[in-house]
Amino acid sequence: MSTPKLPPLIIKKSPSAFYVYTYKNKWNSEKARSERVEFKKVGTVVSGQKEGRIRWDEKFLEERPELRNFICERKAKGYVFEPLEKETGLSLKQVLSIKQLHAGATWALDQIVSSTPIGPALKKAFPQKRDYLKILSIVYFIILNENNNISRYPNFAETTRLPWPGALHASTIGRIFRRIKSQQIENYFTEVQKGLLELKIKANDTDKLTLALDSTSISSYSEKLPNVIRGRNKDEDNLPQINLLMLVDSKTGLPLFYRHYDGNVPDAQTVRRVIADNSRLKLTDVVLVSDKGYSSNKNINDCLRNDVGLLFNMKCGVKGSLTQELIDEEMGNLRDLNKRDWYTEAFQVTKKIEWSYERQPVPGKRSSKNTREVATLYWHIYFDKQIAEKVSQGLFERIGKIQEKLHKKESLDENEQSLFEEIFEKAESSDEDAPVSYIINNKKVDEKLRYKGYRVLVSNEISDARKAWCAYQERWKVEDTFKTLKSRLGCSRNRVSDNESLNGKIFVQFLATSIAMVVRARLKKYSEECRKSDGPALIYDSDGTVLGTLNNIMQTKFQAGYYFGEIAGKRRKLFEALGVRVPDSEPEREMDYEDEADEYDDDEL
Repeated sequence: MSTPKLPPLIIKKSPSAFYVYTYKNKWNSEKARSERVEFKKVGTVVSGQKEGRIRWDEKFLEERPELRNFICERKAKGYVFEPLEKETGLSLKQVLSIKQLHAGATWALDQIVSSTPIGPALKKAFPQKRDYLKILSIVYFIILNENNNISRYPNFAETTRLPWPGALHASTIGRIFRRIKSQQIENYFTEVQKGLLELKIKANDTDKLTLALDSTSISSYSEKLPNVIRGRNKDEDNLPQINLLMLVDSKTGLPLFYRHYDGNVPDAQTVRRVIADNSRLKLTDVVLVSDKGYSSNKNINDCLRNDVGLLFNMKCGVKGSLTQELIDEEMGNLRDLNKRDWYTEAFQVTKKIEWSYERQPVPGKRSSKNTREVATLYWHIYFDKQIAEKVSQGLFERIGKIQEKLHKKESLDENEQSLFEEIFEKAESSDEDAPVSYIINNKKVDEKLRYKGYRVLVSNEISDARKAWCAYQERWKVEDTFKTLKSRLGCSRNRVSDNESLNGKIFVQFLATSIAMVVRARLKKYSEECRKSDGPALIYDSDGTVLGTLNNIMQTKFQAGYYFGEIAGKRRKLFEALGVRVPDSEPEREMDYEDEADEYDDDEL
C-alpha cells in the first residue's frame, strides 16, 4: 500500500488547539517573493500540541479517500503514516494507545444540563468559539474535584470525558474567563429565566416565582482588584473579600441570578441594585424573599415602584418601629390558642396596612398627596412560645454565669462585660464602707426579652399567613446554595489577578453551583418518592458521593469514537435517581468540534 501524498500543509495555533491548513503559493511581484494565500483548514492535531495524530476533516477525506486507510501523525515537522488493519480499522499502535476515561458522572451531568434551562441558555449566551462547551468542561472540573484551582485542570481533562475534548491549559482558561463579558452573563440570566417560565407553563404552574435572596463573602488573595475590599467578612476570614448576592428559585433550588459587590457594601444597599437589575432584565411575576438584613423601608418602596413582589423578614428589635407597634397591639391575641396554627405550630395574626410611598421620587423635592401612591401590605405576625422560652433560659444562664464570676471576683469576657453593662446596676447602700455590689435591672431584662420569639413577615403578594410562613421557610435553599458553593465546591477563595478574570471565574463558579443544586434537588426528590412508596431508599445522600461513584464508570475511546462498558446494579439505580438514561454500550462517533479562535502562532513545513 503506497503512502498518500499530501498537499502543502501548515500548522496554526489557536488558544486551545493546533489545526492543519492547506495553502497555495502566489508570486508577489512588488515584494519579489512567493506568499501563501487561500488557507483552508483540513484537520486537527488531537494531542493539543504541535505534534501528534491528525484527525482529518470529513470534507478533506472525501477529496482524498486514501487517507482513511492510514493513521497520520505529525512528528518533527513531518508527517508519518501507519496503515490500518482492515478487520479492526485500528493499527497495532492505536490498539495499544486506546484510552480509558472516567465518564459516568460527566455523562449524567450532560443529560441534566441539556434537560434544564441551563443548557440552552448557556449555548445561546456563549456561541463564539464554542465557549459554552469549554465553560461546561471547567464547570465539571469544579463539581467533580471540589476545588476551583484551575492549574489542576489539565490532569483532570487527560483522564475524563468532557464536553470539550481538546486541551485547555491554565493560560487558555484565563483567556476564556476574560472573554466572559457582562452582556453575555445577562443574556444567560434572561434565557435561563425564560426557560424556567416555559417549564412552569407546561406544568400548569400558575404560582409566581418565589426567589430567595441572600449574600455571602468570597475571600481573595489579591488586594489590588477594584471590588476586593476589606469589610465585614461573614466567614470571619482575615482576608479582603467581595460580597456575592444570589437569587434562588425556592421551588426548584435553581440559582437564577447573582451580582457581586465591593466587600464593604452593606446588605441593605445591595437589594436596590438587584431590583433595578430585575427591572432591566424584565423578569416578571416574581416575589423576592429576604432575611432581616435587607428589610428596610427603602427596599419595600423600591419593590413597589418596580412592581416586584416582596416577602421581607422585618427586624423586631428596632425601637419605635412600625413592627414593634404592631406586635404591641397584637400581643394579647398572640397568646390566644385560637390563633395558633396547627401546621406552622406558631400563633399568627395578619394586619392589613395601607402603605404610602412616593411613586417617582425626585431628589430635593418634597412629596405631596398628588405624588404619593398607596399599596396594600400584609404584615404577618407570628409568635413561637418555645423559641421565646429558649431565649429566656439562655439569657438567665448567662446572667447566672456573670453573678458567679462577680461572686468569685473573676474577670468577665467581652460578651459577658457587654451584657453586664446592659442589665446590671450598682446596688444602693447607706453604708459607704460596704463593698460595691450589683443588682439586676428587671425592667431592662423584660425589655430585652419583650420581642423574642416573634417574627414579622411583610408582603404585597401573599395575604395568607401560613403561605407566607412556608414561602419564607423555603429560603433555606439560598443558604444551601452558598454552602454548596463555598464548602462542597471549594470556592470560598478566588485565585485570580485581574478584574476581567474575576468576573468570568465568578460566573463559572455560579454555573457550577447551579448544576450542583439541580443534582441535589433531583436526589432529594427521588429519595422522598422512595419513602412515600415504601421502595428501597437511595443509599447515598450526598451529591458529591453519587457523582464520585458514577465517575468510576469508564469509557473506552478509540480512533472513530467511544463506547461505555456494561453498567449494572447500584450504578444503574443512581442514573435513575438523577432522572437520566443509562449510556448505551454501542459505539458512538466522537464529535469534531471546530474552534474558530484567532490564530496566535504558525509553524510551517
